[in-house]
Amino acid sequence: MSKNSEIKKFDENFSDEVFEAAAITASSGVGAGKGGKDELWRASINLIAWKDLNSNEPSVKEEINLSWLTDNEGLKEWQKTIKGNSIIKLKLRKGERAFMLLELIDADYKDEELQDILVEELKPVFYEDEILGKFELDKGIKTFQTDITWAEEKGRLYFDLDNKEEMKDSLKTAHELFQNQKSWSVKVRAYAASELLELANDWIDEEAEIEEVSEEMFIKSIELDTISVYPKGEFEIFFYDGDLFAGHCIIVCGNIDGSFESADIAG
Repeated sequence: MSKNSEIKKFDENFSDEVFEAAAITASSGVGAGKGGKDELWRASINLIAWKDLNSNEPSVKEEINLSWLTDNEGLKEWQKTIKGNSIIKLKLRKGERAFMLLELIDADYKDEELQDILVEELKPVFYEDEILGKFELDKGIKTFQTDITWAEEKGRLYFDLDNKEEMKDSLKTAHELFQNQKSWSVKVRAYAASELLELANDWIDEEAEIEEVSEEMFIKSIELDTISVYPKGEFEIFFYDGDLFAGHCIIVCGNIDGSFESADIAG
């Protein structure tokens, strides 16, 4: 697709009306993506509050996506210019649950009303679990997290910010993994070995000191990184690979009902 075609297709998602606004950017900063045949990046950043400077209406506190098209060099500049957790002034076009950036007027705009919202946003948010203790919210990725020791290994535990019932269900998954942590550690590692041992042997370098990776060697090599828990008993456990796969991580997906979905390498 040509650049002109990409721009035209992108423009069709937004109204013709142009207005000036001030907005608070989310903590995660500018990201980008593009299709395989596209020439331009679709850059974007989430806004957590905004106000129309052409009206006397109060600020709107909501999460909404701000996006625009740019090339490789432009993307690098945008990522330097628009920072997370900042107040900016800009020209926009409105779309369905999204804005299109036309012009950045001020990357460090002063607005008292938005500043009050930003100050409140920057305050830490915690979730207290009676068994696992205090979790802190990472607002950029909307997950609660805490440092853990699981089966005598250090790591981090995550669950998603959601409604109260979903979060409680996620923590029920965590409670089972921790109440029977040694047993689960053995099961998860054994499953990872059963799925990936052949692949680990395919990855052995010709100059390596070992000729074959045994199941026992595989299980002892991998080290806990993180555990993510979800409602309905689902979990993902990430392991460091112990150089079995040249530094790629190992991800095991399973359920506390005893079933396993997959064991893969990534990263």
